[in-house]
Amino acid sequence: MRGRLLEILERTGYEQTSMGSLATEVGMSVRTLHRYFPAKADIVWGGIEVSVDALTAELRDTDDSRPTVDAIADAVASVFARNVEDLTIMRARLRLIALTPELRTNRSTTFEGWRHAIIRFVSSRRGEATDSLVAVAGGTAIHTTIMEALSWWALRSDLADPSGCITDALRGLTMLNAAAHR
Repeated sequence: MRGRLLEILERTGYEQTSMGSLATEVGMSVRTLHRYFPAKADIVWGGIEVSVDALTAELRDTDDSRPTVDAIADAVASVFARNVEDLTIMRARLRLIALTPELRTNRSTTFEGWRHAIIRFVSSRRGEATDSLVAVAGGTAIHTTIMEALSWWALRSDLADPSGCITDALRGLTMLNAAAHR
């Protein structure tokens, strides 16, 4: 059902589509639709909550000898490799998030869960508190890079696998300091 709802939201536009019109198109009452999705944003952001636990487990199991950014790229790639969500649905979800200011500003708990997992990993690798400046700034920068790579993949890429875009973006982030005068 989520795939059909995302398809409708993409076709008609997130802001222009009401829960009532969605319910009508999928043949159910608004009340029933609200039981599944309390808010319209839940259609887009919901259903990916287990990915926070998967990311946390992957980060916990990374090889300590791997550089931090590479370890995070590997962990994210592993999460996506075992993702059960159809890539078409993932692309539609991410396209809606990328193109809808309301969805980008009202981030889900899953979005924040990923950010916090990455911050905890960075702080652990550095031996610092999770509220240290470098852990928070570095973890947030890495998380933002991942989200922007996913948006880029959803909007511009014909690649089947978003992991390659994430890995390229994260590696590019680490190379920015070395590319001072290009």
